Amino acid sequence: MVWQAIARKEVRGLIKPRRRRAGLALVALVFVLGGYLLPTTTASPETADLAPYLTGAVTLVLPLFGLLLGYKTIVSERESGRILLLLSLPHSRLEAVFGKFLGRGGALALVVTIGVVLASALVAYPFGSLQLGVMLAYLLVTLVYGLAFVSIGMSLSTFTRSGQRATAATFGVFFVFVVLWTELRAPFRIALDYLGLAGDGLPDWALFVYGLEPGMCYSRAVRAFFAGSEQGAYLGPDAPFYLGEWVALIVLLCWVVVPVAAGYRRFEVTDL
Repeated sequence: MVWQAIARKEVRGLIKPRRRRAGLALVALVFVLGGYLLPTTTASPETADLAPYLTGAVTLVLPLFGLLLGYKTIVSERESGRILLLLSLPHSRLEAVFGKFLGRGGALALVVTIGVVLASALVAYPFGSLQLGVMLAYLLVTLVYGLAFVSIGMSLSTFTRSGQRATAATFGVFFVFVVLWTELRAPFRIALDYLGLAGDGLPDWALFVYGLEPGMCYSRAVRAFFAGSEQGAYLGPDAPFYLGEWVALIVLLCWVVVPVAAGYRRFEVTDL
């Protein structure tokens, strides 16, 4: 199929430059390092302990590399004119977008898989225990989280017409989602309180809106599924179902599908 050829081309383009290989290797190294350090801080560690232990590092590294993998996918080829050559072949715009997303997302998925498997082995050896089902579940949730940012990056690439704008938008998204988001809860509550929509805390519907950010969805899923947390506004016994971990997973899947679909729609109707 045509999209498979495009995906293979994207993977070859990613692994040829040394700095790109080093960047991808760094993603795997984050997991491996976590797997190495966890047994030094936890007696008889299990695979389930790895997920919450790595959440802070994962929610920093995967958004960065996911966005970097996606943000120039279309716009750089548009600026260079290569996109006209690509589409002059028997390739549709849908095949181009899907193939590029599959290739770049697949490259990230591969290094994350390697990292999680090696980290789980380090946790299990010699005094820990390997929980295969837990490892696969953690891998799946983490892959969805990483692919969400590849999707966001590709969407930015299709909505911008220059590399500079794509770069600015990408680092803007990273700053807001990764650096700034946790600091927005208080201003959000103050704004709602000013409008008469909040009391002592955020109402459930506002917590849902605030919790739509991919990192919050991922952290919520990790705490519920792997740390067994049943506390807090989102996971406590009195929290409504739509604040829970299963809805968080559905939202994460939407972050994978919706941005790249919107980007494709933009790309489909845009003159090159």
